Amino acid sequence: MIPICVDLDGTLLRTDLLFESFARLARQKPWLLPLVPFWLLSGRAALKWRIAEQVSLDVSILPYNSALLEWLHKQKSLGRRLILVTAADEILARQVASHLGIFDEVLASDGRRNLKGGTKTEAIRRLISGPFDYAGNAHSDVPVWRECNIAIVVGTGSLVKRLRRPADRVIVFERPGRHWRDYAAALRVHQWAKNVLGYAPLITSHELFHFGLVWRCTVAMGLFSLCSSAQYMINDLVDLDSDRRHATKRLRPFACGNLPLQAGLALAPALLIAAFAGAWALDRNFALTVAGYTVAALAYSLYFKKAVLLDVFVLSGLLLLRVIAGQLVTGVVYSVWLLSFGFFLLLSLGFSKRCTELSTARSDSESLAGRGYQVADLSQVNAFGVCSAFLAAVVFMLYLQSDRVRELYRSPELLWLLSPLFLYWITRVWILSSRGLVHEDPVMFVLKDRPTWWVACLSALIMALAGAKSWSGHTP
Repeated sequence: MIPICVDLDGTLLRTDLLFESFARLARQKPWLLPLVPFWLLSGRAALKWRIAEQVSLDVSILPYNSALLEWLHKQKSLGRRLILVTAADEILARQVASHLGIFDEVLASDGRRNLKGGTKTEAIRRLISGPFDYAGNAHSDVPVWRECNIAIVVGTGSLVKRLRRPADRVIVFERPGRHWRDYAAALRVHQWAKNVLGYAPLITSHELFHFGLVWRCTVAMGLFSLCSSAQYMINDLVDLDSDRRHATKRLRPFACGNLPLQAGLALAPALLIAAFAGAWALDRNFALTVAGYTVAALAYSLYFKKAVLLDVFVLSGLLLLRVIAGQLVTGVVYSVWLLSFGFFLLLSLGFSKRCTELSTARSDSESLAGRGYQVADLSQVNAFGVCSAFLAAVVFMLYLQSDRVRELYRSPELLWLLSPLFLYWITRVWILSSRGLVHEDPVMFVLKDRPTWWVACLSALIMALAGAKSWSGHTP
């Protein structure tokens, strides 16, 4: 029977092993990243070999092309010889072949020879003198398809047309094109709603109708959105293994293979450069805040994420930086009350997320994948979060007695009605967390929660009745 030669990157896999191994290098041995350009000087094959030698890759959780893999299993059961022929490094290619258990031979790059295009054709011809079928996915596979018996194409119609082969000599496995929704998911566009925190200084100081300040704040939060999207991409790239083991995170665009890793590796630094350049042009102190956010978020992705308690504190600090950024670009004076209240509130919401994750993991495992928490920590995490919530409430009530409130409102005594509203809202969040119902980012949860909006509307009404002394405002 005619043997089948199968490409790996983009064909049998919905990803590329060079970029998969590079992402592991960044996660496992980041101090070696400066050496990558020097490895590349020796050629692409040498680069692949060098990186493959340094990393540990779990091939069992890679995103495989399930339709093609099922078809190959059927061909194997019919007695056909299967050969894995790939430009990926031999170290990783043999790990994949061993895991799948369906391949008779493996031809791959070996550190000296990059098995791609014409070089791949020559390697196949040295192994097979007669006809062979070939499964590939890229324009670089065209030289191999010209030599093969039946072309097995994983891709779109444009690639099939280029082959100019009779329909009975082509088998097509359609690959969905990249959709804008995949890019939106990778950028976490919905998370940009968190930047509403940047407007808190304008709201609390009654400067919300000052158009110039609102515009500067909006531009700043837009730049913050670019920076945070870059961080989310970096986080997804370094967390590929844990995401692929997670019940829902495995569906993220990079984890499931809907987007190529190289898109993230290119977009993330481009977004960071754009965000920092814009921030520098807007305000130098704001630019330093963006730089600090970038460093802290990167440290979180690489290290603090696995540190018990520190992860929640760092996350709360990253969210609070949005409030600080809003103060910097608008010139609104710092409010110790606002920063203290915001810190305890965000800390509480951070603990609520961990509480939900531990509640869900209770029946699945003894620890959280990629985290330092164990199920036994649930009661303590719950206590820390509830205490933080009530500390936020105490700070808020102390603020209501301050001179600043009497300066801003005509009838400040009405603001005491906000206390039971806040306590109702935060205790409700914790009831839902204890039931395991806060499944997503808690800040996003409260922004989409209907009762939260009712509480916000009632709070706005109470503040209006309290009578602000001035909403026109000037830069302090």
